[in-house]
Amino acid sequence: MTPPGPIALVVNPAATKSGPAIRAEVASALAPLGLEWSLVTTGPGDAARLAADVAAQGAAVVVSLGGDGIANEVAGALAGGPVAMAPLPGGNANVFSRAIGWPNSTHAALPPLRAALEAGRVREARLGLLTMDGGERVFAVNAGVGLDAATVEWIEARPRTKRRLRQAGFVLGAAIAATRSGRAPRLRASADGGEPVLARAVLAACGTPYTYLGRRPLDLVPGAAFDGHLAWVGLTRIRPGELARLGLRAARGRELPIGSPTLAGGVFTRELLVESDAPAPVQADGEPLGRHREIRVRPGPVLRAIEPREG
Repeated sequence: MTPPGPIALVVNPAATKSGPAIRAEVASALAPLGLEWSLVTTGPGDAARLAADVAAQGAAVVVSLGGDGIANEVAGALAGGPVAMAPLPGGNANVFSRAIGWPNSTHAALPPLRAALEAGRVREARLGLLTMDGGERVFAVNAGVGLDAATVEWIEARPRTKRRLRQAGFVLGAAIAATRSGRAPRLRASADGGEPVLARAVLAACGTPYTYLGRRPLDLVPGAAFDGHLAWVGLTRIRPGELARLGLRAARGRELPIGSPTLAGGVFTRELLVESDAPAPVQADGEPLGRHREIRVRPGPVLRAIEPREG
């Protein structure tokens, strides 16, 4: 066994499945491999700061334990640098962790984590980059403007509902956001300088799947991949019946009808520009980012991620 170098563990104690017993199990598994830092976040932005601090102090690997929020922060702090990341699942959906191959259980992820660290298996994942009002935000899997982001706003403002209903809470939030869509700002989306498309919601992704519904992956943005292929989908009209049919189609793994009267989109290489006459809600990796009139989506930095699978 060859230790991979100094390891840091960064934990979100508020995540759905990151209790003291799980944290102790992870720390025990990492101890013989070179665990030097075991850190606990206290609020938003803490994980990014802690990851940057341990990277500057010589960490070779940062293991995050929590949901997509902490995974996003750690990935954003480490992307573009030499320090590798292993996002262990400890939250509700764990989209990024599952998308790059980890099981949706911390306990089940520990054996492949040990094996991957011992073997030094690392892959590269190209992330996405949002620019809004002069600020930038890296996203690890997905970003949304309009209905998708309004759903995130609704559920994140109700933490008790999110904890009790879990993914069913997002379905409820989407239904409520859809009923209010008549008051939502209209969006203009153009990819790589092409003709703008009028939309009610815009989804962008740098990896696949876009999200999960229980065990089912939902590939809502076809063509996106962590090898650098960014893709987008624009929902041109919001009709509850059509939304339900599209969701069922995605849940069954069937191809979405891109180019139909309801959906526009495709792969882009340089930039996706989304403009709105009134400030529209924006989200990245399940975190609400406020409301903005102009959003640009571009290829982001490369993250070195521990590869859980051989070959």
